[in-house]
Amino acid sequence: MVKPYQNTCGQVLQKLPLLIVFVLLLALSTTPSQVMGQDTSDIFSLRVTIPSQRTTVYKALNQLSDSIGYLFAYDSKLVDSDQRIRPQIENIKLKDALSQILGGSNFTFKVFDNHILIHSGILSNNSENQSDTVRKNVTTLRGRVLDSQTKQPIPYVTVGIPEIALGSITNQEGVFQLKISPDVSANVISLMHLGYKSRNFPIDLLAVEPIDIFLDREAISIQEVIIRNVDPKQLLKEAFDKIPENYSTNPAYFTSFYREGVVKNDKYQNYSEAIFRIFKSSYTRISQTDQVKLLKSRKTQNLQPADTLSIKLRGGINSSLTLDLVKHTPYYLQGDFLQYYNFTRKDILTIGDRMAYAIAFDLKEHITEPLMVGVIYIDIENLAILGADFEVSPSNIDRITDQYVHKRNRRFRFKPQSIAYSIRYNSYNGVHYLSHVRGDLKFKYRYRRSLFNSSFHLFFELVNTQIDTVNVVRFERRELEPTHNVFLDNTWVYDQTFWKDQNIIPPEKSIFDALGEISAKVEEVQFE
Repeated sequence: MVKPYQNTCGQVLQKLPLLIVFVLLLALSTTPSQVMGQDTSDIFSLRVTIPSQRTTVYKALNQLSDSIGYLFAYDSKLVDSDQRIRPQIENIKLKDALSQILGGSNFTFKVFDNHILIHSGILSNNSENQSDTVRKNVTTLRGRVLDSQTKQPIPYVTVGIPEIALGSITNQEGVFQLKISPDVSANVISLMHLGYKSRNFPIDLLAVEPIDIFLDREAISIQEVIIRNVDPKQLLKEAFDKIPENYSTNPAYFTSFYREGVVKNDKYQNYSEAIFRIFKSSYTRISQTDQVKLLKSRKTQNLQPADTLSIKLRGGINSSLTLDLVKHTPYYLQGDFLQYYNFTRKDILTIGDRMAYAIAFDLKEHITEPLMVGVIYIDIENLAILGADFEVSPSNIDRITDQYVHKRNRRFRFKPQSIAYSIRYNSYNGVHYLSHVRGDLKFKYRYRRSLFNSSFHLFFELVNTQIDTVNVVRFERRELEPTHNVFLDNTWVYDQTFWKDQNIIPPEKSIFDALGEISAKVEEVQFE
């Protein structure tokens, strides 16, 4: 046992944040590739050839894409990308090749820049390319992001327009929804995720209908990187020393979407959403606090008569802000606590167009206290902290105290399973801001004399969907939202007019399945 920890453990753990935040808006680089000299109106008459072999629809479309320089976009509900086929495509028109691969001619194709949308039936007039026209209404973009190798959904992918700091992220099922106001002149959105190649898509393509987007994993050749021969612990220190250079020295306004929920035995007990206006103080003024103004909220509860135990999340909003480890350096990364850790350079990854060191911090063997372990991502070039993933040490988690339980009922036994957080930052106008925080707390409860456990999963998430740096002043006291309170207990009135134009994280299908006849009209944001 390490004595210095004994002296500070109780005080530190009481301040341990419960949440996390994540939203990165990507660096945009659009270079549409086209067949040299090929008129888009004549692309479907182009003669193509691909190898005759047994393959999948997905791979065959990729082979065509490599041949003609256009990318295919489609909804997997329409196109079975895993279907096994053996196409005979040798010097035939592209239209006929697509008919072979897709198994019929009942498809409509539409060209958007360097993308070809595969659609079933006739596209409406609203689907015509509007790049040369002024959008008169809010445009809603929808899609699902998948790993190109495993075909599994990728959560927390950043989707947005970096130059105006507008964005959102995918939910646990890889689904995103992004709303573009009429005054936005951009024609392309970007998708970015840790360890994957970024992709750009025409806004008008995604405005037609939801499509599946496949991201390729980024393999970095060691020749592409000049490896700094530095001590990982020293590298981390340098990253914190360079905070004044890499992060905003001026306050900003965030428009933020917040959600939280409690799941008991795979059934939702409650689910809440809100839109906040956040005054984010300067990263160089540590003593100045952030402020939160609630714009709108909505919630639903699904407590059953048999529920003898219900759980509420306390102080989730405050935790989302205090998990900003750049502004609030966590206790486990400073002072005497550093001696309890081994620091290693784990990997080199990409985040958008940036390469980053993955610096892992793990407890030394003799440390048995429930401290945090994880990975921090540091930009190779400028040493900006781009994000972090960390959790209470799994081997020591059963030693945590009651700091996670308020008003603990002594009739129940409490057993934590995992407590994990994720944080990301994005760059805007040359400096970095907090963009996304996610927290997941899983534990079990049971009656002291019972053999059966009830599992609980508490989660909370904050994504900053818009940044404003003009005329930023602190809010008046009467406007402030109490951030330490139980957010679920707030009173609210559903406002359909307000919610229909807001950027949110689409609820997962499991939320709708678990809640059944959901109230609060949360169904109106369900991904179709």
